[in-house]
Amino acid sequence: MTSSSPRPSQAPGPIYNLLPAGLTLLSGESRSGKTSLALQLMLNVTQGQSSFAGEARDDSQPFKSTRGRAFYLGLDHSLLRLHELRSRLLSAQPGTPPPNNLSFTNTWTPLTPTEGLHELQSRLTNYPDTRLLVIDNLASLCPLYKGNDRELLALLCRLAEQQDISILVLHTCKRSSSLAASVDHHLHLKRLPVSNYYHLDVLGSSLAPFSLTLHCPTSHIHFRHASLEENLALTTLSAHKTLTPERLTILHLIHTCEDPLSPAQVTAALGLDYTCVRQLLSKMARANLLYTTSRGHYTLHPFIKPLVPELLAQHPHQPKFEIAHILLTPDSEDTHSSNPSDTHSSNPSDTPESSPANTPHSTQTPDTTTNLASQTRIAHNLTPHSHTLSITQNGNAYPD
Repeated sequence: MTSSSPRPSQAPGPIYNLLPAGLTLLSGESRSGKTSLALQLMLNVTQGQSSFAGEARDDSQPFKSTRGRAFYLGLDHSLLRLHELRSRLLSAQPGTPPPNNLSFTNTWTPLTPTEGLHELQSRLTNYPDTRLLVIDNLASLCPLYKGNDRELLALLCRLAEQQDISILVLHTCKRSSSLAASVDHHLHLKRLPVSNYYHLDVLGSSLAPFSLTLHCPTSHIHFRHASLEENLALTTLSAHKTLTPERLTILHLIHTCEDPLSPAQVTAALGLDYTCVRQLLSKMARANLLYTTSRGHYTLHPFIKPLVPELLAQHPHQPKFEIAHILLTPDSEDTHSSNPSDTHSSNPSDTPESSPANTPHSTQTPDTTTNLASQTRIAHNLTPHSHTLSITQNGNAYPD
């Protein structure tokens, strides 16, 4: 077998349709969840369970496992870290005794024919029921081998073929890494913008390419398929420019209030320009972030509602709102002028005709300038890293 021509899998592998026999590269960016995913796949193999299933056992799952022994070579972790990972892995199944066919270690001797390589071959020979070997990670294994990355991967390919097992090597790299040509199969894991959701690309010579959307809680390691509702929400929230700081603040406000809010109530809560808020709410409705009720009020769109709590948990530094005060705010649009310049007028006696902002080539009064600067500061405090609120020369605010 050569690195440029990966061999087709002759054995079904430890996990059907996902992890065939041979050498598989699990790639992804740093802290993308590669270690957690590899540990769950190991546990599935040791227990003969389907991968990514829900709480109930479903034998119709396409990722059935062939039960066998699994060995984790965690060269990138301390003993304390290995203990923490093992605890998180087993906590997903409270009351279930730990499997006795799951082994962990974080040390290994150099990969020479008389040392580390011989020891590894002996271990696999002494435990013929071994189905999966996980190496975490490639960068930590390279110092134990006198050769480059491709030569090391070729060695692991031969070892997997000789022992008829699956070897899963973790590596921090992009999906397009050239190392993918040196392995039999390739998995790429990506963390999505919403916390605890992941995108897994499955590639390989003996597998038709496909993708999975997965969810894994923070408290323990248990990847599962994302539901159709979750996929719809993720598609909406992953759209370009969807989650600006202003929009997150409005989502936080409406989620906190629970009841639908009018543009006037949102304006009162945020202290921003009424016209600007109306335009922003309209854009959020078109982006399926908000839903407009029959009364012209806004509430969370059903597409994203299931994920809003987890989304907001990623952004804890949101302003505090007095809910009772917001709900008592008049929601009639009659309290706001249709002319945005009226919102900035500092003199109650000013009319749209006499307002400096409506007079061509007029100069703003000091009071108007002060009020405009104050309003700009409010917007900046709510969205310190955003540039989507702009101020025109005539004093009107509008969303980007």
